[in-house]
Amino acid sequence: MDPNHIPFEELPITNRFMFALVFSRKHIAKPFLEAILGIKIFDLQEPEPEKSTETSPFNKGVRYDVFVKEQGADSEIIRTFDIEMQMEDTHDLPKRTRYYQALCDSEALNKGESYRNLKEQYIIFICPDDIFKQDRAVYKFKNLEIGHPEHELGDLCYKNFYIFNKYRDVAEQSVKEYLEYFATNKATSKGTKDIELQRQWYLSDNETRKRYMTWQQELDDLVYDERQRTKAAEKRASEAETRADEEKSRADKYEKILKEHGLL
Repeated sequence: MDPNHIPFEELPITNRFMFALVFSRKHIAKPFLEAILGIKIFDLQEPEPEKSTETSPFNKGVRYDVFVKEQGADSEIIRTFDIEMQMEDTHDLPKRTRYYQALCDSEALNKGESYRNLKEQYIIFICPDDIFKQDRAVYKFKNLEIGHPEHELGDLCYKNFYIFNKYRDVAEQSVKEYLEYFATNKATSKGTKDIELQRQWYLSDNETRKRYMTWQQELDDLVYDERQRTKAAEKRASEAETRADEEKSRADKYEKILKEHGLL
């Protein structure tokens, strides 16, 4: 089965479209974040599924799977979270987290606002396989001084990766339950049962079916456009290589003529 064309009735939670829909619900996102991060969240603004951001028409934009902000008692922003379901190792995820951080920060401050107002930021990737090849289920990164790891930079940005196919290696039961659900589709806890109920609701909803068909068409269009760009780039590279070979051939002939006439 083509992984990009899963029948709607079979969409697992690990499908990016379904993941974004389900985790855009506060009653799903809040306990999930509390469990995997070991924090207590006061309240969440309504999560934004597939939130798009672009700094200019000339720069690369980003579409987050789920972007959500924690707010306090006075509706002030306390922390932000970007939650991504990533089923394929594209070999660029560490650098992608760097770019996502930059774009998140670019929207966080108004003109003239102090850098001190930047809030805690979590970028979370959920993946099936261990992209770091260190045989661990959870990787948590923050900026530390080289040579003195006890000294934190204090930029309040954290990048976490959760490898759900290694859920058996996770000691924290609350984290393990979520990763096991992603790996097996078996809901064994209140949090994962809530996810499964929400998933089933979307699977029974005709409007969601229509949205999925539109999303799938957009995805197909993006894949087609990317393939066309790749073909065009390969053609340009081939043409440049041909021109280089022709130039070298002419240079070799010219050099031969000069040698024959004793001018070289």
